[in-house]
Amino acid sequence: MSDIHRVEGVIVIRRLGVVLAALTTMLVAVPGVASAASATVGRTDGDGLTIRTGPTTGSASRGLVWDGQVVDISCQVVGQAVTNTRGFTSDLWDFVPALGGYLSDAYMATGYDYRIPGVPDCGGAGGGSLVPVSQFQGQPNQGEDCGPTSVVTALLASGRVPRAWSAGTPVAAINQARRDMGLDPTWNDPAQFGTSETDVVRALGANGVSAWTSWDLAASLAHVRAGGQAVMAGNMISLPWSGNDVAHFLTVAGYEGGQYLVLDPASQPVVYRATQATLAAYWDHQYGRAAVLFS
Repeated sequence: MSDIHRVEGVIVIRRLGVVLAALTTMLVAVPGVASAASATVGRTDGDGLTIRTGPTTGSASRGLVWDGQVVDISCQVVGQAVTNTRGFTSDLWDFVPALGGYLSDAYMATGYDYRIPGVPDCGGAGGGSLVPVSQFQGQPNQGEDCGPTSVVTALLASGRVPRAWSAGTPVAAINQARRDMGLDPTWNDPAQFGTSETDVVRALGANGVSAWTSWDLAASLAHVRAGGQAVMAGNMISLPWSGNDVAHFLTVAGYEGGQYLVLDPASQPVVYRATQATLAAYWDHQYGRAAVLFS
């Protein structure tokens, strides 16, 4: 038995008491809400700066960026110390989601001598990285893949590598998560609308993670503060960077400075900061009030 609810042309179905959501458009974040910053690559003397898979010079290369290139940093982390061509040394590394890797901050003009205020640490609670991933990768189910994408970002934040993960082609991991849910990622099934908490638990289980569903907001947020991950259901209309009336999944990946660090697959590829009040408003909707938790 299904209860069908239509919001602004998007069909949302609650089946057996769990949330199913379908998104059809890319959303744009409100400036100033995201914990991101722009920086310019420089002082490489024309040699270019290597993009690394980790915050060390020994990590695998993902190619080069060049002097004058502007990039968007989502988080920063302490790693191997690097000295640039002008003799300045820094052990800070900047993660650039669009490049799928880290750049040495010694070569970055950020406007600050060290950390950028408001940009979070890349370290997830479980020793992973806060890697924003967009659900909109051109795949057949991109409008409905907030659940599979949140599985991917939550696993990365916990320090695990999702099945089929590649920073350069994150759609492979999104499709794998959808497949692990028992759904076909190669076509858009008109009888299937979005994914559910049960599906999220199943996909996490395929990655060797024991997860469970919580219907208690206070317990879910306490779990995040204690170092766990939460894939949270709610409605985007209550998010200050969205406002669209759409049921949704996102990852609450950490807690820092009295705010929660949020990875929203339907918005900009940045780490958002949200207060408890913001998450409570997001949670408190007909197709919300649930979170899939794991440690």
